[in-house]
Order: sequence, then structure tokens, then C-alpha cells
Amino acid sequence: MTVSTSTVLVLLLVCAAGVPATAARGGLSVQEFEVTVTGATRTFQATVHTPTHPEGLPDTNFSKLLIRPRSDWIEMMPGDNDEIAVTVKNIDNRTISIDPKVIVSPYSECVFNEDWIVMGPVIAELEPDSEEEFSFMVEIPGDAECGHYNVQVAFTDEVEQTPNPTPCPHYKNAFSLMVEVWTPPAIRVLPSHIYDRVESDRGYDYHIHIENVGEEDVGIDPAIRDDRRYYGSYSTVQAFENDAITIDAPSVVPAGGNATINLHLSVPAGAKGRYHGELDLNIDDPAMAHEWDGETSVHLSFEVWTEPTEPFVKAFTTETDVPITIEIVSNWWSRYGMCRSGSSHDEDPFFDVTLAGPNGAAVLNLTGVVIRGSVNLGGSGCIPPPPGLLWETGGDGVYNEGCGEYREHYIAATGSSIGDWELGILPTTSKSSSTL
Repeated sequence: MTVSTSTVLVLLLVCAAGVPATAARGGLSVQEFEVTVTGATRTFQATVHTPTHPEGLPDTNFSKLLIRPRSDWIEMMPGDNDEIAVTVKNIDNRTISIDPKVIVSPYSECVFNEDWIVMGPVIAELEPDSEEEFSFMVEIPGDAECGHYNVQVAFTDEVEQTPNPTPCPHYKNAFSLMVEVWTPPAIRVLPSHIYDRVESDRGYDYHIHIENVGEEDVGIDPAIRDDRRYYGSYSTVQAFENDAITIDAPSVVPAGGNATINLHLSVPAGAKGRYHGELDLNIDDPAMAHEWDGETSVHLSFEVWTEPTEPFVKAFTTETDVPITIEIVSNWWSRYGMCRSGSSHDEDPFFDVTLAGPNGAAVLNLTGVVIRGSVNLGGSGCIPPPPGLLWETGGDGVYNEGCGEYREHYIAATGSSIGDWELGILPTTSKSSSTL
């Protein structure tokens, strides 16, 4: 304990006395010093970071302004104007000259015109501990392109110094503004997602409805996107390729009119698994150019269903002599598929049901059938339509059947019901998903 304490005291004394030798290493000073502890000599080395500045840089004594807010983001439409207030306070101990000027960012998606900002008031200087509110009127011309604009208002011409020249100086006392110029979309699309359970070696037809609420014709060019992002969570092989889907669509949606895109799916024989893809509508609407991909595309999701050949088997035991009742439920998401036209392959659920017990096969008497469902306005299946998309499409009306349920209720004629039983259920339709 005594040696350790002495060592610490010697180190502190040596460092305080400035004894160590110093060697420079590229902006760092390396200091070495010796310490004697109970007859033994030990050498210690420490690296001290000393701030250095490249030669030729001017003094970095910038004016200190408190700017509130430092940045803002606004949405505007072509022809709009908006007023923005920015408060500037002098928190320095000297008077600061103020000369607001517009700085256009060269890295912005769209180039902002400095004439789109009108500034006021104009003052020459700001006394210590005083503040001033600046009012900026942003005016977007009617022919401005939709997109994102970045601009700054610098209150002083002081910039951050760097060893090498930069194409875009960083102003120390500036207000940053991002303006998103947009226009309301003229196109409405229904649905945005087509989901269906299909069978191999069969064909299915689907319809996508488009409405143009604008005053100009809008061009479209629907095509299946050829990318890899829809191969599922585990990158599994698709059930079929994109060429299994054919598209029939007009090239123009007239102003104030409607159009229908027809998709035909020919499921190849022997297909298994799932397919995920995207129908890019390629809509020539500037208002949609900056939306997410999903806003101008229709997601496609198909599951290839194979009818089972072996029944589901459930074994159970009864210990009391009471009637055995059986209820079978079949659920569907959209009975006729998402926006799918009628097909001879759409059938009511049907089950082959068997029950065997101590006395052999039992007779099952069907005592009731219950059909439940839901109806959506403006959409199909269980996905609600986007707000405002409630229009009649091609005379089909605005009502679309969504989630549904089919139930069958049986009572078994068994004689004595005590004993071991085995229930078999075999669904024999492509639209059933049976559960007890």
C-alpha cells in the first residue's frame, strides 16, 4: 500500500514540474518520463493531443447568432405563397452586421430560384442581446416543377473553414428551408392489392379500375416489374414466372373518364407454392412522380392451392352416452378473389365427412348450414379501399363480397356413443380451408 501511494505522488510531482521530454508526432506530442519506485526505475510514455490548425486559415471567431427555428419544411402547390417568420438574436458581446441573402443548394433535387423568396425587414446590424423577427414570403410560380427544393437564408457571410475548397460552403448563421412542391394526383386506382388462391392448369381474370379526375388525358403503360424483391421472406422459388400473366390495357385514361386494366393469369400445370409480384402502372402523372412505389403500382399475390387426396383425421374418446355433434367451418378471404370475374371454378365448399366408432361407421345427418360474409364498399376482399375511392366500376356496383364463412352442422346416429372414434374430413373444392 505504501509503495503504490508513493508512486502516485511521484507521478503527479513529475508531471506538474514539467520534467518529461517531448517529441512531436504529426500534431501530437509524445512525452516520456522516468519514475523511481523503491530502487527500481520505470519509464512511462503518454500521448498528449494538442489542437493544430492548417497554416493559412483565418481566425475562427464567428459571430454568435441564435436563430429560431434553424430549419423548416413546408408543402406548397404551384402558384401558392406562404409566409415564414424567423427570429434572430444576437448572443455575442459585440454588434453584428446583418445582411440576409438567399443561398441555393446545388445538391437539391430541384433548383430553387432565389427570386421566389421576398425578405423583410432589412436591417444593417444587430446590437448585443437584441433580437429581430424576419419575415420571408415564399412564392412558388404556377409553372414550377413538382419535387423537393432546398434553400438557405444566410444572415452573415461567415462560413465554416475547411482545409480544402468545397463547392457548397457551410454558412455558420443560416436558416435552412426545404420546400416540397406537389399537385393532387389526377388518377385513382382500385384495387392496390390483388390476392387470390388459384389452382394449377387453370385460368383466372382480374380487373383493375382507373379513374382520371383531372382535366387532361393521362398516359399509362402497365407492366410487370422484373425485379427480385418479391421472392418472399426466404427467397423461395416463385410458383410461376411473370409471363404467366398477360395484360390488356389502354394507353390513355381520358380526362374525366375511366379505364380498365384486364389481367389474365394462366397457372402452369404442376405449379406449386406462391407468387409475389408488382404491376407497375407507369402512370404519366407528374403528381405521382414522387410518391412511394405502392402508390402507382398494384401488388400481386397468388397462392397455388392443391386439393388434398387424403382426409384430415381426428381421433377422440367419449365417456358419456350423449349424441355426437360435428361442426365444420370453411373460411375464405375473398370468395371470388380480389377483383376476379366470375368463374366456373368458384364453387361452394363441400366436404366428404366420415365417422367410425366402436360399432363401425356412423351415419351423419346434416342438420344445418350457415353462410356468413362481409360486404365492402369500393374495394374487394378484406382490404378496405383508400379514402375517396367509392365509385361504380363498369356497372358492377360498389358492393364487393369480402371475408366469408361456411359452416356445416352434423349429428351422428351412433347407437351408444361411448368409446373411441375417428373423424375424417376431406375438402373437395379449391376454395375451402376446413377447421373443426
